[in-house]
Amino acid sequence: MEFSLERSTAVLVRTPATFSALLVGLPEEWTDASEGPGAWSPYQVVGHMAHIEECDWMDRTTMILAEGGPHEFEPVDREAGFSKYEGWPLADVLEHFAVVRAENIERLDRLVSTGDLNRTGIHPDFGEVTLSQLLATWVVHDFNHLDQIAKTMAKHYTAAIGPWRANLPIVDAP
Repeated sequence: MEFSLERSTAVLVRTPATFSALLVGLPEEWTDASEGPGAWSPYQVVGHMAHIEECDWMDRTTMILAEGGPHEFEPVDREAGFSKYEGWPLADVLEHFAVVRAENIERLDRLVSTGDLNRTGIHPDFGEVTLSQLLATWVVHDFNHLDQIAKTMAKHYTAAIGPWRANLPIVDAP
């Protein structure tokens, strides 16, 4: 599928509600546990999503659209949201994420047209990237973390599913 601003926005507007529907009201045994050392819990994923929503997607979009470019992006601390939202109730982090996402979608709609999609910025690791690549990555980033949460939670029941494990590859996925 080729990139489409409209198709991308259709996904981006749904992500906060999807995360909330999956996580709000669950016991902490589901939301605070990870797969092990170095792996993120669903709570940490939500903190990451809220932090990245504040300082990544639209900041980089604005840099791409700025005159005199292409401009180099600042590196992003992927784990900064862990400490930033530590102690917040999960529902509050999800609500904050939803508010910032809605503001970002509104800004995106105001700032970006299809004529801008080939404009470029400089990623600190990947070099020159287009606005369409950045925006497509925003969408896939949402899917990636939804998958991460689902796998983490599913793996809590690896032993409990018994012989059905053979039919449920999510519990053995890396």
